[in-house]
Amino acid sequence: MASGHVLFERRTLRQWTEQADVVVLARVLAPLRAWSAPDGSDHQEYFSAEVLERIDGDPGGKQIDVFAHAEGEPRLRTGDHVVLFLDGTAERAEFATLAVRFPHFTTQGAGQEWRFDPDDPTLPDLVRRWRALAGKNDEGARMRLLVEQLQDGNPRLASDAITELVGMQARSGFASDPEARATLVGMSRDQERKLQHRLVLIRLLDGSENYSAADELLKIAATDLQPPERMAVLRSSARIGDPRVTKWIGTQIDSSEDMVRIAALASAAGRPDLLPRIEATAAQAQRQIARAAVRALAADPSAESTAALGRVATGGGSAASLAEAEMRKRSPRP
Repeated sequence: MASGHVLFERRTLRQWTEQADVVVLARVLAPLRAWSAPDGSDHQEYFSAEVLERIDGDPGGKQIDVFAHAEGEPRLRTGDHVVLFLDGTAERAEFATLAVRFPHFTTQGAGQEWRFDPDDPTLPDLVRRWRALAGKNDEGARMRLLVEQLQDGNPRLASDAITELVGMQARSGFASDPEARATLVGMSRDQERKLQHRLVLIRLLDGSENYSAADELLKIAATDLQPPERMAVLRSSARIGDPRVTKWIGTQIDSSEDMVRIAALASAAGRPDLLPRIEATAAQAQRQIARAAVRALAADPSAESTAALGRVATGGGSAASLAEAEMRKRSPRP
């Protein structure tokens, strides 16, 4: 029987497009079928599709049968228009008995289908352009294409572009293209754009020419935010050491929303100016909030924080036992 495996990472559209042997646009003819060898020695589930366009590689015909070597079968429906990323079965030793019946397989599984509307050329065009860039060392072209992808209204394409941009930040030349950078800056300030995407862009752009993450985060913090949005801004503020951001985080420790207080305490860790507030919260607040304060103290290795933990541990509050346990971790017995 053909074996399966587990996918631990989600590939981006660029990765799918660059790494596949064959890339085609197709229409699903039958979403799930079962095949068995004549002698019963092997069987395999597969789907059938009509090739509408060969972007690269040879699919072997106009109608193809493909099996998925993936985490769960792809969720396909008859008539779906999809981008298929295929690899040659004969090149994989474990599929030797399947190669004659199924020339190609895909590692696209459940949740990794790339569907498109036949009246919308956006996804097919992106796939063509990503394939054209495959193997080329052109970070500028990749950046410009990612910016275009991010500008599209499709949430999946936007999230996919964000993932790529996070990966690009570690490489030299990130946002070096003036036009692409200007577009990213504009998107980070666009109040109509998804907040989580704006926060990621703010982090990525921080430190680039005339751009301050602290300034941008404080502008967002000054708007009317729902508690989950406020928590997201607090999480994004955790590594921003600007005193103004520290002051704002301090105001959120006294929020009327418990989950906001917990997020604020996590972001307050390691900020000396907020240490007295964190200690007071650990000593006085109800148990859930007090435990979050102790965790914030425990995340700070400084002597001042260690001393604060000791005072909470001997203070008899609701988090005293947790603080005592954290103190034992810092001074393990021989």
